[in-house]
Amino acid sequence: MEHTGITGRTLAFLRGDVIDRHVEDVRKQNYNYLRSLSLLGLCTSAFTIAVGQAMGGVNGFDILFLLLFVYFVLVYALSVFIRRLTVRTTLVMYIVLAPLMVIGIVMGTFLDPDVLSLTIIVFLCILPLFILDRPWRVITFIAVFAGAYAVCCYFAKPRELFYQDMMDLILFGFFGTGVNCLILNDRLKNLEYAYSMRKASETDALTSLYNRRAGEQNIRALLEQRQHGMFCIIDIDGFKMINDRNGHICGDEVLKSVARTLSGSFRSGDVIARIGGDEFVVYAVGVRDVAAGAVCIERLFGRVRGIAVEGLDTVRASISLGATFFNPGDEKGFDALYREADEALYEAKRSGKGQYFFHEAPQPENI
Repeated sequence: MEHTGITGRTLAFLRGDVIDRHVEDVRKQNYNYLRSLSLLGLCTSAFTIAVGQAMGGVNGFDILFLLLFVYFVLVYALSVFIRRLTVRTTLVMYIVLAPLMVIGIVMGTFLDPDVLSLTIIVFLCILPLFILDRPWRVITFIAVFAGAYAVCCYFAKPRELFYQDMMDLILFGFFGTGVNCLILNDRLKNLEYAYSMRKASETDALTSLYNRRAGEQNIRALLEQRQHGMFCIIDIDGFKMINDRNGHICGDEVLKSVARTLSGSFRSGDVIARIGGDEFVVYAVGVRDVAAGAVCIERLFGRVRGIAVEGLDTVRASISLGATFFNPGDEKGFDALYREADEALYEAKRSGKGQYFFHEAPQPENI
């Protein structure tokens, strides 16, 4: 049983199951690694060129590092470009590292066939450390370029050196694979831990929705991106009476039921948060006007009316809702939207239970 468990964990590690749960975080980290690699390459090649110039002028070695300097300038420019386009930086990292591996292979074989090579061995151990990806892909990356080096070495070097290089390649190939796997294991664990800590800091413990701070941050981010949408404040009608008559355990169940209903009534890209007590906010992305908003809200109200909570026998759960809209041309921020929706909520509550109201807009006929 223990062996099966170890095998299962090993396979899960090699597949990189953790990455499936944190694709966006992996993309961001690989972007940071890409920037770090480009800056490190720029500094290293520039320093080497400067030392070469000081020690005797231009030679083939200096020219190689001049080409590397130009290459890393292009990589840095690429990192700026892909940040704007948000492309898949993991794939870009492989594409960027591949020419460096090729340079290491050429330097260690055809350009210097009469000595043992350490360049490609160092590259095999170090360069894959810049990639955060599924371990099996990193291992494959190492194996492919180790195989390419072995083939080039076979054609470029005398047999005695070829055999010695192959012994070093096997030794350091396994060493590089092991080091990369150990470090990947720690990085993936850290990724999972950081996600769990961030999730705990952003999540309301009772309802599993965003808490007030995280909800506000996410909505502000959407507003900064000029994402038009409908901003809603939702309040449970008579919640104090539910607590007083049925107990706080029943009240908590009502909160959780309403939270589940909100999650099921809006899309995954919408922001839903509990901001305190029995009050919730929703930012429904892409909902532009009263007609579209009324469709969303009517669907929500229909589901809330179907809530059944054990022990809630004296009253039925109902909600009141105030809504307003944000359009890309608006100058309104989060505070202004909150104030408008709160005013609309006040009007809805004044109209009676189970009502909704839009801020300064023609109201649906059923209100």
